Formats: sequence, C-alpha cells, structure tokens
Amino acid sequence: MKKAEKIVLYTAAGGIAAYIVRCIADAVMDRFRAPLPDYFGMGYMSPWGALVVICVLAQIGVLISVLLRRRRNSGKKEISMGYTVSFFCSFIPFLLLLAYSVYCMKAGFTFLWSVCYGWEAFEGAFMIMGLVFVVIPVFPFCVFWQVFYIVRRIKAWKRLKAERS
Repeated sequence: MKKAEKIVLYTAAGGIAAYIVRCIADAVMDRFRAPLPDYFGMGYMSPWGALVVICVLAQIGVLISVLLRRRRNSGKKEISMGYTVSFFCSFIPFLLLLAYSVYCMKAGFTFLWSVCYGWEAFEGAFMIMGLVFVVIPVFPFCVFWQVFYIVRRIKAWKRLKAERS
C-alpha cells in the first residue's frame, strides 16, 4: 500500500472517530434521553454526517484501488466479472425507485395527509423516496461505485491499448 493511501485511510478513520465522539458528546449533553444508536442517526443529519459519508467513501475507494492493483500485479484481469456484475446491480435501486413512482401513479401516493394520483404522484414519490435514498446513503454509494468502475474500466482499457502498441 502506498504512503498516500495509508494517509487517506488514517485520515478517514480519524473523521469517523470524530463523528462517533461527536454523537457520544451529544448523547451525554442530552443526558441519554434516547438510546445511544438514536444519537448516531441524528448526527447523520448534520455536517458531521457528511463527514462520515465522505470518509467512508474515501476508505472504500482506497481499498478497492489496492485490491485492483494487487489483481493487476498478480497477472489477473484488473476488472473481473464480479465487478461488472456489481456495476450493473448498482442500477437496481434507481430502477426500483422508478418502478415505485410508476406504481404510485395508479395506486396513489400518500404524503402527510394528502393523497395524489397521476403525474403529481409520480413526482412526489420520486422526489420523497429519492431523498430518503440519499439520506440513507444508497444512491451516493451506487453513484460512487458506478463512477469508480467506469474510471477504472477506462484506465484498464487505455493500459491494455498501450501494451498492445
């Protein structure tokens, strides 16, 4: 593992530790009126939550880069079939959101105290459920993996093209 990768891993671990300490500090200041896991969820909806998401994405990126480099150095294909399958599977949450929004056009979408149908239901379901999938970091991880896969695929293609010529 390169020195820069170790620095990123340790810095990201420090960011995650800072998030955990902040959530515990919030719990102590609130005198533990709620269970401790609730404070971790509430902390996620703050700038500290953005920090933890960025730190986790950085760690995943570094670890996948190391894994792909080891595969390349051992003589295996850099992008295996498992990576390709996981790339296509990362589109499933988007397709499910689209299918749910289309379903709500016919069945209706209830938000707070109102029910809407048709295009308004599609729009409401798409926006509200899309926001939920962003808050619960499904879409950010899927988009991260898709971008990471495409960049790695292009680099592998260029490297293979350079080796052939």
